[in-house]
Amino acid sequence: AGARARAVCGSAMASSRSARASRAHDAAPSRADDSEDKGGGLPGEHDAGDGKKEISRKKILVVTHRGATLTERVVDAYTTEYRVTRSVRAVVLSSYAPAWCVLAVALAATEWTVATKRDGAGDGWIGKFRETKLAWFAVAAFAIATRVMANTVVAESLVVMRHVGVRLSSHSLVPLRKKRKTKFLDVDRLKSIVVNEALGAKGVCVVLCFRFFGDGDDHGEHVSANSFGDTMHTEKGCTTPTEKQSNSLTTPQNRRVALVFPALRPGLPIIKQVYRSAHAALFSEEDGDDDDENSKSQTDDNSDSFRCLPGPASGHGWWRGRDGKENCGGDDEFEGLFEEEAMNTTAKDGAPNGPSVSARKQTETQKNRHSILMVSDFFLPNLGGVEVHMFSLAQRLLERGHRVTVLTHAYGNRCGVRYMTNGLKVYYAFRVPVYAGCTCPDLFGNFKLQRQIMLREKITLVHAHQTFSVMGHEAIFHARTMGYKCVFTDHSLFGFSDTSAIHMNKLLVLTLADCNHVICVSHVAKENTVLRSGIPPKRVSVVPNAVDHVRFKPDDVPPGSNSNRVVVAVTARLARRKGVHLLAAVIPNACAAFPEVDFLIAGDGPMRGVLETIVKEHGLTKRVTLLGAVPHGNIASVLKRARIFLNCSLTESFCIAILEAACAGCLVVATKVGGVPEVLPPDLLFLAEPDPRSLVEALAGAIKALNGARGEEKKEVLSKSRSKAKGSRGKEKTQHGVPCSAQTNNLSPISIHERVRAMYSWDDVAERVEVVYGRARGTRDSRFGRFVRLKNCGGCAGPLFAAVAAVDYLYWRYLEWVEPGGGIDAAP
Repeated sequence: AGARARAVCGSAMASSRSARASRAHDAAPSRADDSEDKGGGLPGEHDAGDGKKEISRKKILVVTHRGATLTERVVDAYTTEYRVTRSVRAVVLSSYAPAWCVLAVALAATEWTVATKRDGAGDGWIGKFRETKLAWFAVAAFAIATRVMANTVVAESLVVMRHVGVRLSSHSLVPLRKKRKTKFLDVDRLKSIVVNEALGAKGVCVVLCFRFFGDGDDHGEHVSANSFGDTMHTEKGCTTPTEKQSNSLTTPQNRRVALVFPALRPGLPIIKQVYRSAHAALFSEEDGDDDDENSKSQTDDNSDSFRCLPGPASGHGWWRGRDGKENCGGDDEFEGLFEEEAMNTTAKDGAPNGPSVSARKQTETQKNRHSILMVSDFFLPNLGGVEVHMFSLAQRLLERGHRVTVLTHAYGNRCGVRYMTNGLKVYYAFRVPVYAGCTCPDLFGNFKLQRQIMLREKITLVHAHQTFSVMGHEAIFHARTMGYKCVFTDHSLFGFSDTSAIHMNKLLVLTLADCNHVICVSHVAKENTVLRSGIPPKRVSVVPNAVDHVRFKPDDVPPGSNSNRVVVAVTARLARRKGVHLLAAVIPNACAAFPEVDFLIAGDGPMRGVLETIVKEHGLTKRVTLLGAVPHGNIASVLKRARIFLNCSLTESFCIAILEAACAGCLVVATKVGGVPEVLPPDLLFLAEPDPRSLVEALAGAIKALNGARGEEKKEVLSKSRSKAKGSRGKEKTQHGVPCSAQTNNLSPISIHERVRAMYSWDDVAERVEVVYGRARGTRDSRFGRFVRLKNCGGCAGPLFAAVAAVDYLYWRYLEWVEPGGGIDAAP
């Protein structure tokens, strides 16, 4: 590494400025202490090469955070070392070495005691000890303890050599090897240096990493397939080595990421300090060292952002205030904080005391803002009503000034921390779904990770979605243990007789008894939820779904408007719950009764083969098109090709697919189940019983209404052409943004779209959800009240729920003792 550094240094110094090139650049020492003189010179002296002594700067203590100490040492004008160290005692106690040592001593003492009492087992206790079997386990445990201490890192260093590269190294507690672990990256291979968040199975941390161009033989510490998304551009007709290099970096093995301080993980303040200095030294074209005082002042100014909010975000819960005393009030702590900030604001009239009008308004705005954690097993890239609802609601809440974070399980290779549209932060935890997208219940195993996420993101409210979501139930249970306010949204309907519904209803009783407020998407869903869980109806609010009217706006001239064909669209998962067996019976009868009808089916599922068999048996391959699985982004184009939408579901709480079809300008034929009758007015929604004959009759009514609308359209076209022939060429009048000609025909695609747009909007949904958040935040509770509610959930299940909640509380206090909430860094 040193020889390579000197070679690269020569080429880099030749292209630098003359003042910089006139000096000889010394390669970084192999050890941090090699640059100090061991003779009679002053500390920090070294030979500059021309016989003169040049005194380098001493070590400077930059930041101390969470037991880690960052020291900076300037070797020369172009080389700086950043070393992070931890005390030996803290490192040993945080490792498994003491446990293995205790085990080895216990085994050795036990075997020695047994061996000394045994007669005729050898010469003395040494011989007896050698003949025992567990003694070898003691020796193995001691060897493992030694190995653990040898792999335990006490110090890590980053040597930054301007225009040369960087060198990463680590120091073990027991150096069994002569050479320490080192890694050198020259400046030509470096891509960038970034601060990233790493999500593990039990926690979240902030890491500093170098992105670099790796060689085929060089194996980096971590391979990231998405590390290099940039493209190098060159002029036409030019083939440069950089372009050839970029073409050779398309394979994953050439995209490398080297972690800085991977073992110690010093924390965000130290990471930010090293990032500023290293980035300026490697990628800045300006000369000179960084201003240490300026960096220190910036660190002090940003120190408040490294801390968590008071109250539940500091891990003390709503029952404990900032003074550490019991506080049963829900909002007193935040009210005091906001009032204190308002009193420190000087009024516009110059009065030294009392908040100004603008300060009071700002205080009210801050009190109404929330940091929300949405938790569910169902989220993007999986497609469905719950996933679209969560994403759309999160986007509108972000636009309204709230902070939204999503926690879900990993989807294939998508794991870790991801950022989506408008900065929506998503944690894809390392949990594997076991059935229908739901994870396996892990009551206490996920508590540590969720606690760290809630503290890092400064969460003030937890919002869980969907009854089938295991992560949602666990999140509410742990959040209520920590004292957070919780809201639950129920998207589905359940029965009372089958086995799965009985178990889910009992789990829902536990969750909703511990929840501050509940949201249902329809009035039928509210009645179903109240009957299943037994919660008071006043704690349940109805907030419907909505639709993105921009994506589903129909074209001015719909495709196929000049023909007499009627396209009936179906977009659903091809499963029995969606009534695919009814659809298979409706298609042959409808095609026989209406020769002008064609079917366009988008979706995939286990019953797709049934539809394919029916289509082939009746010879309808030219009139029925099976598109298969269609991405949700392309559903709008499918709906715009149709004039009628058919929904055969057996149970629906709201059915957002109906809303999307109506927004695209389609008439809707649907089964009369669940909350479907509440979605649209009667002239746009043709209801039928879940029976093939009833569905065909409803489809006939929709076709008749559509044909009547087409006749009115032809009359309007004739009257408009006659008025133009008479010379009336004035501008067409509009009302509410809709042309009067379109208003006369209420079944035209544009007219249907405008009506649905006026009825449903995600902005209106977000505003209603904000009211629910305010109601949840206004509730008051205590630990004793929570245990009483859980105990009253049933004769056998109630005491069990209360006992599990008590164990969960003790586990939370243990986590607070092991890793205090005040020491967890906030998210960058």
